[in-house]
Amino acid sequence: MRRKVTFRGSTCFGCGADNPQGLRLRFFETDEGVEVDYVSPPHLDGAPGIIHGGIQGTLLDEAMCMAVYAKRGVGVVTGELTVRYRKPVPSGTPLVIRSHIREDRGRTFVIEGGIHLAETGEELTRARGLFFLSPEVTRAARGHEQNHEEGR
Repeated sequence: MRRKVTFRGSTCFGCGADNPQGLRLRFFETDEGVEVDYVSPPHLDGAPGIIHGGIQGTLLDEAMCMAVYAKRGVGVVTGELTVRYRKPVPSGTPLVIRSHIREDRGRTFVIEGGIHLAETGEELTRARGLFFLSPEVTRAARGHEQNHEEGR
């Protein structure tokens, strides 16, 4: 399964389609969790040709939050995020960011994710984090969805 998941109407830097200066990530629910296909532009480089580490962390954080939204229908906020930079992540190269829920503790979730080369599947960066249920984010997401449906 690969189903598009949208957090409509958001101005979030990572997932917001309504933020012209953001990453405008597009998410797809899979059987395991969530995937994002992404090619980073050079203006997000740290070293030449390498995606800045903070942007890598953002990509993972966004995919990890969206895994809970796609699989459980609720919004979360990040409590802790540990990123392991294994190999340089090239800009201008097709990537797949994947994430999945490792543990569902009711109000908290342990989520894991990775940045992979699209062509080979090689994992370049990995992350693990603790995320907290957020009624505010859940309400906002549902409100954005309702507004989108009413606007059709």
